[in-house]
Amino acid sequence: MTHDTVLAPPAPPPKVFFWFKVYCAVLCALYAVVAAVGVFILTLEPAELDMPAAASIAYGVLMLLLGLVFFVASLLPCLLRPRPWVWVYDLVIICIGMTSACFLPACVPLLIYWIKPEVKAHFGRV
Repeated sequence: MTHDTVLAPPAPPPKVFFWFKVYCAVLCALYAVVAAVGVFILTLEPAELDMPAAASIAYGVLMLLLGLVFFVASLLPCLLRPRPWVWVYDLVIICIGMTSACFLPACVPLLIYWIKPEVKAHFGRV
């Protein structure tokens, strides 16, 4: 004899989840531009930048690498499934944005709603 179990439909994610993904998409776009500027610097002649060749290469590589690293870091929240540790990772992404005056007006409301119990419950945090 088999017992059929009825699974409840998954609860919809909290509304702040959508806005957090928008925030992450904006960060991804910003860091893609940073990486592109790094590539652009690497394609220019150092004389055009009025700096030594080593400095030009260092700036280009630094901007390219930082742009790529932070692009991936900002993309991960959009790809990861809700887990307790992902909530913490997402919180860190919000806090990193708070270091910029440009993102502060978006990050403060995100942070306020992110620490609410229903958001934590969505990620499986008790």
